[in-house]
Amino acid sequence: MKIAVVGGGSTYTPELVKGLMEINDCVKIENVTFLDVKEAEEKFNVVFEFVKRMVKDKFKIEKTFDPKVAFDGADYIVFQFRPGMLSARINDEEIPLKYGLIGQETTGIGGFSAALRAFPLIEKYIELVEKYSKAFVINFTNPSGHITEFVLNYLKFDRFVGLCNIPINLLKNLSELIGCKIEDLFVKYYGLNHLTFLEKIFAKNEDVTQKIFQLLKMHLANVPGDFPADLIEILELYPSPYLRYYLFEKEMVEKLKKEGTRAKKVEKIEKDLLKLYESSDSIPQQLMLRGGSMYSTAAANLIKDLATNAGTIHIVNTKNNGAVTNIPNDYVLEIPCYVKANRVFPVSLGEADEFAVGLIHIVKMYERLTIEAYLYRSRKKALKALLLHPLGPGWQEAPKILDDILKANEKFIDLS
Repeated sequence: MKIAVVGGGSTYTPELVKGLMEINDCVKIENVTFLDVKEAEEKFNVVFEFVKRMVKDKFKIEKTFDPKVAFDGADYIVFQFRPGMLSARINDEEIPLKYGLIGQETTGIGGFSAALRAFPLIEKYIELVEKYSKAFVINFTNPSGHITEFVLNYLKFDRFVGLCNIPINLLKNLSELIGCKIEDLFVKYYGLNHLTFLEKIFAKNEDVTQKIFQLLKMHLANVPGDFPADLIEILELYPSPYLRYYLFEKEMVEKLKKEGTRAKKVEKIEKDLLKLYESSDSIPQQLMLRGGSMYSTAAANLIKDLATNAGTIHIVNTKNNGAVTNIPNDYVLEIPCYVKANRVFPVSLGEADEFAVGLIHIVKMYERLTIEAYLYRSRKKALKALLLHPLGPGWQEAPKILDDILKANEKFIDLS
């Protein structure tokens, strides 16, 4: 097996490699090729040398700046790159805050500019994947669900799923709450990436939803700043942590203004990690500060189960295809899927809650307007997307924010 990793210079890469080492006995990895851009060469070299010490002789590793070399003959390709690197994320998070709006990597205005930067690179890479391999692509590049919508519905490339570490962490936490294995759980879980809802939980043959919701509400009552227990009572859903940006928008804006953006904190964490990578032979504890807990488990286990025809359930971003009956089939959703025949097949979930459906429709239309803004190089569609998003600006600010975004991203985004 050959695996290619786009964004090989990421400080997450050692964790991914640890996951690949753990599945190696099952899938017999022969080669992992890491791809990155010249602008990240110094960081790429540090990470690669560290990974080389980790892997030893478990499998062959290579690094390249040429996508053709990385993709040629690959069986699986992982996208984990950040278009524009960390400096672009800092802009994504700081520009909205100037206008009193949420500054976040994937949600709202930050996700809007991140997506527009990503689309041209994703389009280029998918074209090369099709030309040089028959690989299945697993995408972690943010905003993951938005990118998956672009690839499946607009580029029409179907060997592609979006992945996030939130579902696997949720399952881990739920299993610990009731004392069972993750494999014993099945959840009625649906939504868009970073806008998901947990409605039902089953442990083996038992519906444990009410039991777990009571435990969660007791937990929430003792965690200041988390979702209030009475909110969960009203929704009858357990929401993604990202829903706090929608339901507590003013409070979250003030928090971001007071504490500073996450991107600035990540910048310092990455500098510290790279220093540690220069001299370490094992993954430092500080990587936990970077976020992305269980990222390697989610990615490596999905590769293993795709390759071994496992017939297991994974939560991924893919087309709905009838899984949620009151949402269109072509919407890309984050849902449980059966993994078989090197593909993912959505599991039937029935109807989604009306509160969830309402938000999903609005944000999905925002996603599609943003994609069309890129495809048609249309400033008008970009403004419509900003105006539609629940966390977006009003008409007075929208053109100014768009001008700021275009100026900060002039190397990446071109709208007429």
